[in-house]
Amino acid sequence: MKTAPKDAHTTHIIALQFITFLASDETRMERFLAHSGMTLGDLRDHAQDPVFLGFMLDYALQDESLMLAFTSVENITPQALVNARHKLPGSSHDL
Repeated sequence: MKTAPKDAHTTHIIALQFITFLASDETRMERFLAHSGMTLGDLRDHAQDPVFLGFMLDYALQDESLMLAFTSVENITPQALVNARHKLPGSSHDL
């Protein structure tokens, strides 16, 4: 059964899992780096920054096929991903 994040720790884990998901496929990672203008070093340097993790989940949510592939691999619901995004700084819910 698919689950939803319960706390901030789980939210950070979901974001880090998404980074790992991107890194597991060279084409996906190259597309992300080209789109974001980031380098692999940038990813490493910012991987613990909650604002950056929010940005990563924003990226996941912008592409339905990417989001569905990720949530399927991680056995979470798309809504769990949305909920995780809302728990990180920079969410539209912060406005």
